[in-house]
Amino acid sequence: MRTVVLFIVFFIHMSLFGAVEAEIKPADMRVISNAFYGEDIDKINYKDAKMAMDIWLKKMADKLGASSTLSFFTDFDAVKEAKKAGKVDTLILSANSYLKYLPYCKSEFSQGWMKLEKDGKPFFRFVILRRKKLEPKEEYIVDYYKYAKISKLVAQMYAWQHGLKFVFEDVPKSSKPVLDLFFHKADFAIVKEETWDLMQELNPQLAQELLVAYKSDRIFMDIITLFSNQLSQKDKDIYIKAIEAINTTPDGKQLMELFKFNGLTKMGEDQFKEMERFYQHYKELKAQHEK
Repeated sequence: MRTVVLFIVFFIHMSLFGAVEAEIKPADMRVISNAFYGEDIDKINYKDAKMAMDIWLKKMADKLGASSTLSFFTDFDAVKEAKKAGKVDTLILSANSYLKYLPYCKSEFSQGWMKLEKDGKPFFRFVILRRKKLEPKEEYIVDYYKYAKISKLVAQMYAWQHGLKFVFEDVPKSSKPVLDLFFHKADFAIVKEETWDLMQELNPQLAQELLVAYKSDRIFMDIITLFSNQLSQKDKDIYIKAIEAINTTPDGKQLMELFKFNGLTKMGEDQFKEMERFYQHYKELKAQHEK
């Protein structure tokens, strides 16, 4: 799944530059340095993905008479050093990582873009599930998808608000929390609402045994891309044009079909503020719990 996420990011970048090929002349282009930050990129997948991306980036650069780089980071301090050296024009990271490094991201980056979900909207909800018959326990096992770490924050907030003690177990597949809950390997599960909707549609028995204990606000995102404050407006315009054109190009349509998303959209201040309000609430609850 990590490789899929990486290649989604890669193909989006390819589509971004490919979408504006007819409008942007090679002489107008400069090197744009793209940085991908992921705390737990698998080293083998990283090497494979990096090799494939380098090949395609060079082909695209030759095609456009331009140059673009994509670097991977697993250490955020290394991102900061690269940014200081002028080697990070755009930063690609998870929403969870954005919140984790919020002060730095706000000071060094501005608006960016994000993908639209399958329903054509940029945000999604999490749902917390449990069995209809819940036995009282001192602590409850909660399964969450290991590459949706922000879901763990949502579940922890729910636990604090309801006086519960959760023990978290991460799982490698997005559907596994629901299955573990159904087969009594966990007491709660947290997944995307669309995951739950699809699973109960395919297996109605799940809805007979499980219920939604909590539904989050619709404010969450997967991967986002931020523009460096030092990135020229001209280069930002290149991205913006590509974002607006992705639905109209053959490569863009193929990308959307392949990875099951409905396009890209700009991410402005209102979207950032919603996520920041969520994180502030999380910190307030955490402080109350630790008193």
